[in-house]
Amino acid sequence: MKFQEYDLNIQIKRALDDMGIHIPTEIQRKAIPRLLDGGKTHILGQAKTGTGKTLAFAIPITNQISPKRKSVQAVVLVPTRELCKQVYSVFTKLNKYRKLKTVEVYGGVSIDRQRREIKSGAQIVIATPGRLMDLYRRRAISFRDVKFVVLDESDRMLDMGFLPDIQYILFDAMRGVYPRLLLFSATMLKQIRKIAHQFSNGESLVEINVSKDDLTVENCKQYYYRIKPEKRYSTFVSILRKERPKSSIIFVNTRRWADKLKKRLSQERGLHLRFNTLHGDKTQGQREYVLRSFREKKIDCLIATNVAARGLDIPHVTHIFNFDLPREGPEIYVHRIGRTSRMENEGKAISLASNDQMKILREIEDFMKRPIERLYFENRTNSKKQSKSNHFTSFNENRKKSQIAIPASD
Repeated sequence: MKFQEYDLNIQIKRALDDMGIHIPTEIQRKAIPRLLDGGKTHILGQAKTGTGKTLAFAIPITNQISPKRKSVQAVVLVPTRELCKQVYSVFTKLNKYRKLKTVEVYGGVSIDRQRREIKSGAQIVIATPGRLMDLYRRRAISFRDVKFVVLDESDRMLDMGFLPDIQYILFDAMRGVYPRLLLFSATMLKQIRKIAHQFSNGESLVEINVSKDDLTVENCKQYYYRIKPEKRYSTFVSILRKERPKSSIIFVNTRRWADKLKKRLSQERGLHLRFNTLHGDKTQGQREYVLRSFREKKIDCLIATNVAARGLDIPHVTHIFNFDLPREGPEIYVHRIGRTSRMENEGKAISLASNDQMKILREIEDFMKRPIERLYFENRTNSKKQSKSNHFTSFNENRKKSQIAIPASD
């Protein structure tokens, strides 16, 4: 079906024609009809960037909001100011003829201006969680008429530390309002599913899994070192000295370790590398400054939590280091290493794995259906290296027969 055949307001159809959009994408075909039924179905949608998911929720929201009611009827939560502007732009174009008042709300700019815009009759609010909470606590916004609440790129919001803010907005600020929840994400983390099930409270929750995020890693060479936990740091320093990365991202699992690792590595003599961190404790302005410095090659190594695993377009990354293997599952690993080998360039990913993490490594290999080659330092014998490498040739055969050998001890 074309959009002209959908049961949509004629003003929305005209706007879609002006935008050159005539045929819905898969996520739009599966989500929009469920949201046009006027019921209370909540949506848990998994779709990668570039599949048209913004219009998947913007079209039904715009179609069902009343232009006559001058109050907030839809809230869209996004993780960053950049995404806030993108979503705002889509709603603005879609409302070209319908004339619904849309307001973008994020930190780093005057909150008074945003208060005035909301008070003047905002009907759709696109917001980052922190600034929206600030406005709510100042009694500058009311949710009493909200029919829809959207969590866009909710996985990134969790990575950036917005979970407490999201829980407060959904379960405290919107208590008793009962809007429809539309939750879209590239990956479905356990915390995201838990939020959706808690909020739906027994009502219909429909999962739509169109496609996973970009999991292409063909151009990335993947390796791992098997290490002892107490030698993780010293081994990693040796790896950095050996690799001499021109531009790398070092992934860790906690913000505390990101800061600690930066401090220790910056004090290492002879590395001649410039470090900075990116994690959820940094403000939006600080994150933008760090990313700009990294793109401009003023930083050699970016030490980051999973906040950097998705959505970053940095073409010159040569190395990805997993100082910590991800605890959230194989998909996060693939998102991490996807930050290199961009634009058909070849990249390199190196992970550290202790004995108790070998199960995680095997799960990653099974998920990708390809092996991760083990590396040794030069003091290991060539014959031992060769004996291990022979196991990679038959990986795609029976897993039990082709499983990579694990020595009893290091």
